[in-house]
Amino acid sequence: MEKHDIEHLERKIHELHKSLTALRDQDPVTGVITIIHKPGWTSVAEQAFFTGIVDAMLMQTKTLSALKQVLLSGATKVELNPQPLPPLGS
Repeated sequence: MEKHDIEHLERKIHELHKSLTALRDQDPVTGVITIIHKPGWTSVAEQAFFTGIVDAMLMQTKTLSALKQVLLSGATKVELNPQPLPPLGS
């Protein structure tokens, strides 16, 4: 892998880390629980919409967690080639 490719990948990894950290540091979703218990909070249609969003977010977080595990597991399994690589074009 070329040095500029590695640097680009490193920038992307840092961007991913910042995004995940920002997501973690936002107001907790659990604050919504107090809202949904208020009388007359929502209509049947809004409830279906809201439930769909919660279900989708839950699936996405589970997928993201699994992808993180795959990324870390795969990265640790890469064997480094201690031998110098042949020059390009050979």
